[in-house]
Amino acid sequence: MESSLTEPSRTSGVPAPAARDTAFDLCELASSLSVADEASAIFALELAARVGGADAALFVWMTREDDGHCWYRSIAALDRDWSAYALRRLHSGPCTWLAHAARSSEPRFVSQATFESDEGDDSARNDSSRPRAVWLIPAPSAHSSDALGLLVLAGDDEHRLNTTSRLLPVYRALALGLTDWFQRRGRDELVRRAHLTDRDLDLLRHELLGHGSKRIASALHAEPKTIDCRFHRLNVRLGVANRRDAVRLCKRYGLL
Repeated sequence: MESSLTEPSRTSGVPAPAARDTAFDLCELASSLSVADEASAIFALELAARVGGADAALFVWMTREDDGHCWYRSIAALDRDWSAYALRRLHSGPCTWLAHAARSSEPRFVSQATFESDEGDDSARNDSSRPRAVWLIPAPSAHSSDALGLLVLAGDDEHRLNTTSRLLPVYRALALGLTDWFQRRGRDELVRRAHLTDRDLDLLRHELLGHGSKRIASALHAEPKTIDCRFHRLNVRLGVANRRDAVRLCKRYGLL
């Protein structure tokens, strides 16, 4: 992806009353995401895009495995063709957008963003692939999680996106709220799918502390073979290969 990254503009002006009212609305939406369904999360994303002068909005929640493979979840608003196109390009190769989100929590403005993989590819040149101005607003997860979020607001007119620069604290709060929302949804799905119990999580906490089967057995008043069997069954339910992966998966979703 080829782009020009610059620092956010320093705007001394105070948002107009209407903009302030909408900013309050966005703040309330961000804080209410803890109990939101998908339709409400998409509504919050659409409102954020319209207020910021964007033509398209995309939020990506990404996790990375040890082998370098990445898993993505996303929601989009307004120009969904552009969002789908951008998401495909994020999947297809190295991405400076996600690289920025991985190393920094600071918003960045990308002027006339294009994708390197489009160069020389006539089939990729359509309305969705035309260069657009883009705001990148990272949202790192808690230190115990290997996931990160990225809010992307894109528009043809970068002057209209100036509103975003004046409301960056609000957009950062929204990005963090969406990251927590995705993590919580993933956590609830994992608990239901694997039928996780408090006893399972207690077992994994011992593994997180580096305890072996004998020490865990002593603490839980069980036999080491029983602990090994419990870990084996738990790994199967979680769909992972070993205890270490089970701990990492549960940490990703804030269960440990």
